[in-house]
Amino acid sequence: MDLRSIFTRLAAGAFLTASVVANAAVITVDNTDAGFTSSGLNFSTYESGYFGANYMADTRDSAGDFGLWDPTGSSDWVAGIWKVEMLWTSGPTRADNAAVTINSGSSTADLVVNQLLNGTVWNDLGEYSFDLSGASVMIDDSNSTAGQNIIADAVRFTFVSANPAAPTDVPAPGTLLVLLGAAAAVFRLRRK
Repeated sequence: MDLRSIFTRLAAGAFLTASVVANAAVITVDNTDAGFTSSGLNFSTYESGYFGANYMADTRDSAGDFGLWDPTGSSDWVAGIWKVEMLWTSGPTRADNAAVTINSGSSTADLVVNQLLNGTVWNDLGEYSFDLSGASVMIDDSNSTAGQNIIADAVRFTFVSANPAAPTDVPAPGTLLVLLGAAAAVFRLRRK
């Protein structure tokens, strides 16, 4: 085998790897999906820019309202590092201090989100190490001041990488494609 053939095979492997990364698992849980639960929220289409058919808003000046997105019902869900993004609609009565809790299944992270800003775009909440079960994102009105309301529309989870502490018996998204590509390359080498 000459040097040119080796570089061609390496380039093909790199392309395959880049393709797998580009097609990483993306799970979007909307407020109308089975993975969403809420209390004290009402459907609305008053403001534009929502994901799907509508969004949900809490009743201003009432306590205990929340929305919770759970991605673990998706067949693409695996333990690992996931980027979390949240989308809400713009509006003058949005909470400037909405409480968001990210539950990894074994730990939690608490954030404060200003929903007066960046409405109708995906807002990056960070990357988190999630377990196979128990993962969720919750927004609630525990911080909201009088006259403000929280918006619960959609949360997007994008797979970043396998978690070193994750169980090894669950393959990361795209693993099968890499293995098939490697097997095909070995087969071609042996045939020659």
